Amino acid sequence: MAVGDALGMAVKGLKPETVKQCFGTMDDFKDVRPFIGKGVKRYRMKGLYGAQTQRALAVGDSILKNKKADVAKISEVLLELAAAGPENYYGAFRHVEGGFYQAVESFPGRDPLIPADQNHAGGSYPTLAIPIALFHQKESAEMIRQCLATGLLLSRHPMEVLGTALTGHLVTGFLYLEPDEDGEGLSEEKSKQLLEDAVNACEHAERILKERFPEIENASDEKTVQALRVTVQGMLERFDWEQKALFDWICENASAHGKNKITHPAQGHVLTLIPLALTLVIKGGHDFAGILTRSINMGKESARLGTLVGAFAGALYGFDGIPQLWKSGLVNSKEIRIRGEALFNRRAVKGGKSLVDMEMALTNKESEEGKKLLPKVAQKSSKKVSSRFIFDEDEFEESVIPKKEDVAQWRKFQKDKTKMKRDRRRNLSLDRDSEDED
Repeated sequence: MAVGDALGMAVKGLKPETVKQCFGTMDDFKDVRPFIGKGVKRYRMKGLYGAQTQRALAVGDSILKNKKADVAKISEVLLELAAAGPENYYGAFRHVEGGFYQAVESFPGRDPLIPADQNHAGGSYPTLAIPIALFHQKESAEMIRQCLATGLLLSRHPMEVLGTALTGHLVTGFLYLEPDEDGEGLSEEKSKQLLEDAVNACEHAERILKERFPEIENASDEKTVQALRVTVQGMLERFDWEQKALFDWICENASAHGKNKITHPAQGHVLTLIPLALTLVIKGGHDFAGILTRSINMGKESARLGTLVGAFAGALYGFDGIPQLWKSGLVNSKEIRIRGEALFNRRAVKGGKSLVDMEMALTNKESEEGKKLLPKVAQKSSKKVSSRFIFDEDEFEESVIPKKEDVAQWRKFQKDKTKMKRDRRRNLSLDRDSEDED
């Protein structure tokens, strides 16, 4: 999980073509410093994971202390991590999505069993289920309930919450599968059975959601609640399709359930990221490294996708399947492994660092390194910015993009966007020409 997150952070928000132009192929942790302002918008420390893994670690530490995913305790850990941090960060969290801040800030005055106000379906929170699945190791009604309750801490969208339960189910499923001995990954028979079980798991999770959290069921239409199950069933029916056709279908299917058209399967939506991650693991390669490299090369929401693919492929191929270069290059790998082993063995962490202190130190270090890349003389702005933190620029809120009905603003937005992309390509080209001359 952490390896996939850290690999994906370097190219988060980039198009696949830009990933290839800047980095070639994502077969190792990349240094983004040469590309700041020329494709990469903000500094990310090489080999360091982001908020996807940080939130999962918070859930994991809470489980180890309380022997279950207690949402009240999880909310306390998240609040501790959010309490303070360097400028332009939300506490100790690195590169968070829009909406996460509001959800966490609502914890003090809210019963943790009451669903969040945020109606988020961007595929940001299913990874909360990974430590829950690792601790339980086998699916049960209690495991699914804990996954659902944990997802509802941060989003009330049925697809996002059910995506959390499905992710937990898939991790337990991959844990008990073995790749074929011929080195061809999963067989067609095993893959189809995995998809069939996933359909059943979605239906099981829907029933529990209806029983335990009826306010979510009552506030949503049947199509939305069943969307994830229908999507996995659709994947099973299209198992023999060519990759491009299947990816196109994933986009069309997700577009039918959202406000905005999905044009790339690695865009941020729960109906794209989970199906894409599942497809890549069962049909996209024969080993951990190949599958994850291919996933990260797709850019877009590469950190979210990498986290899911890393977890699924890691459960399938095991710790020994991860290249040693990635194990040693992952920042904080020792503490991550201690926690993973503790969850799997269902024992408290011994000799591990405090999660809050550990993450704050890493965030401060990334912040200090990033400051060195800022211009020495900052231009004064006439506008005052009063914000406790800045959301990741790669995550656009709908309010930032003007409506098409406002013709003047829409044309200006498209013109500025085109100019920005042209300048980036020009700068990158000039920079590379300069390197060739040297």
